[in-house]
Amino acid sequence: MIEKTPTKATAKPKRALLSQAVQAQQATTVTPHSNSNNETIDKPSQRTGRVGTRMLGGHISEPAQRQFKILAAVQDKTVQALLEEAINDLFIKYGKEPIA
Repeated sequence: MIEKTPTKATAKPKRALLSQAVQAQQATTVTPHSNSNNETIDKPSQRTGRVGTRMLGGHISEPAQRQFKILAAVQDKTVQALLEEAINDLFIKYGKEPIA
């Protein structure tokens, strides 16, 4: 038997499926973590190491990403630390203060 693909008239739009998934997610209740004394532990809204910072991103090739991660491991530094170093070097190159 040949299966027919749904037509636009009968197929649910992706947006409808997404909204159903969001509604289902919102419908589930999340209980806060508690310790042995049944006291609620509030999760911070932002990691303490990220306070006062902003996300800056870009897409690079997989080989460049792999090489960058290898360099971080060899230098025993985090990717974050190497990115800050690279950004500061770029600032210096263009006559700006290294503030990253």
